Amino acid sequence: MRVQSGQALVEWALSAFVLLLLALGILAVGQVVGEDMAIRSAASQAAFAAARAPSAQAAQAAGLAAGQEAVRGAQIEDFQLTIDTGSFQRGTALTVTVRGYVSLAAFPIARQVLGNRVLMTWQAHALIEPYRSRTP
Repeated sequence: MRVQSGQALVEWALSAFVLLLLALGILAVGQVVGEDMAIRSAASQAAFAAARAPSAQAAQAAGLAAGQEAVRGAQIEDFQLTIDTGSFQRGTALTVTVRGYVSLAAFPIARQVLGNRVLMTWQAHALIEPYRSRTP
């Protein structure tokens, strides 16, 4: 009877270790996915804010402000947002590119596999408001 209880303890210890690794992996993936969603939201919000602006200079400022607001509270390092307004004519499109890194410092096992940081990039396009009045 004692041999079986010892065997059950060893089996439990091995399976608990594997389950713990699985749980930590799920947490790491959840962290990366959450920050990826923040990057995508920043690009979309910046593109739509810039597309509604009255001038190219105002589009740069509005897009940057909207993008930074979208990632406020997120754990994104080295956040960069660039807005290509092109000619900024009605009916044309502008492109917003967002880039940032997610740190894996809290997840040492994932850090060994993926590195210290994971790069996240996203592009969003928006049609510059074709029917809206603009100041020249």
